[in-house]
Amino acid sequence: MKKSILLITSALFLSTAAYAHRVWVETAHTHGGEYLTAELGYGEFPELEPIARDRLNIFKPLQLVTEKGKENLIQKGRFNYQYRSNHPVKDGSYLVIAEYRPTFWSKNAAGWKRANKTEMPDATYCEESRMYGKNIVNVGHESADTAIITKQVGQNLEIVPMDNPANIRVGERFKVRVLYRGEPLANHPVTATFDGFDNSDRSKSHKVEAQAFYDVTNDKGEVDIIPLRQGFWKVNVEHKTDFRDQKVCQKESNYTTLTFQIGHTH
Repeated sequence: MKKSILLITSALFLSTAAYAHRVWVETAHTHGGEYLTAELGYGEFPELEPIARDRLNIFKPLQLVTEKGKENLIQKGRFNYQYRSNHPVKDGSYLVIAEYRPTFWSKNAAGWKRANKTEMPDATYCEESRMYGKNIVNVGHESADTAIITKQVGQNLEIVPMDNPANIRVGERFKVRVLYRGEPLANHPVTATFDGFDNSDRSKSHKVEAQAFYDVTNDKGEVDIIPLRQGFWKVNVEHKTDFRDQKVCQKESNYTTLTFQIGHTH
């Protein structure tokens, strides 16, 4: 019990120390024979908001991963974060993935700007940001397959589920593996939260939401997420390394998320 409290407290501390937008993916409950709809989250989880026009070119189209491979989704809907499959989908377990292309961000006395240190010589900090999102979608009420969702998709920083969350009950362990450039990322922090855990207004502070889970990967890059309630969950991992040319930028920063439902939605 003391360990659990310590872990959650540590996660809350980490969340209040971080200020940034993050990427995640959310999909609607879908039956076989229907079009799959998905939404690209970029901002204050779990709120969805239109993406600024000057940032749209940073994002690749959402992709659906099936047994046939990857397929770009169509941007369709009232808002620019809404997507739809090209064709109706059949019952099964799939992934929908997102990618935020490598982008330089630097900060000086005036604030943040999309630039590197050569473009902002007075920058006090620069990072090349890369962001990834992955959502597990089970089409049909009985779908809980693992063939597609447990395979790597090639994200620079990737969270790979070892089971289908449809097979996981509240309070049970949900094992995931964290990979950096295809290799296990050992002894690395992993946090997770769910829709409804942090309802504070972060629109001005841009703090990352408080986390409901915190642990560290083992030597194989694996960790057991423990979802303590039903709902929409988001697992978060970030990893920073020195940028290859310090004259251009200081850090290469990778951020990745895995989203899924615990318990059925109707």
